[in-house]
Amino acid sequence: MEILLIILVPLILWISSIYMLSEWNKFKIFFVTNGILIVAYVLVLIYGKSIWGHDEYGLGFLYRLVVCLLAHVLIVFVFAIIKNRQMKKTIANKVYKT
Repeated sequence: MEILLIILVPLILWISSIYMLSEWNKFKIFFVTNGILIVAYVLVLIYGKSIWGHDEYGLGFLYRLVVCLLAHVLIVFVFAIIKNRQMKKTIANKVYKT
């Protein structure tokens, strides 16, 4: 059950972030930049020299990978909420002024 939650929660947050930011004019650049950043996280975790020492079964690696990706998704989700509210506020101000 926990494994399902570890997979579904970031996926749902990621999809909702994409939905909230889809009308933003810099969405494509933001999406590509985040994709590159996630690939960089994974590459550093896989090929970077580990400061944690020997990890015989790879469970430490899996934990760091999940925490890293989940933290990234949560940060982007909070950013999407803030940016979505700003976009709605500017649209409301434009409509109200005219």
